[in-house]
Amino acid sequence: MAKKNQKKQGETVTLKLTKEQADLMVEHTFIDDDLLAIIYHSKLRDNVAAVRCTLDQLEELAVYVAEEANNTKNKKLQHELDAISEVMDDLNLFYMADKRRDFEHYLSMVPDAPA
Repeated sequence: MAKKNQKKQGETVTLKLTKEQADLMVEHTFIDDDLLAIIYHSKLRDNVAAVRCTLDQLEELAVYVAEEANNTKNKKLQHELDAISEVMDDLNLFYMADKRRDFEHYLSMVPDAPA
């Protein structure tokens, strides 16, 4: 039985960003058109963008944001992009933690290979 916070392949999660954070992603990263469409279709309420995406898409978004944060010379932009990366990482970890624990448990059950 799947745990409450585990998602099946293709199920969506909600990434909550401020409007400013979503705008930074659009304006300062080289996100592909499919991922841009996800951001553009997010629901905006009380200055919070609710971006619905799969865990795979979340990971792709995180790569684009981290890449720009690591390559920009603008320290303020780097700090803002790093904050977005942290939000994405926290969300990803929330959903992936149980899968990792299950995998580690599985590995602990596999006997060591003979020498």
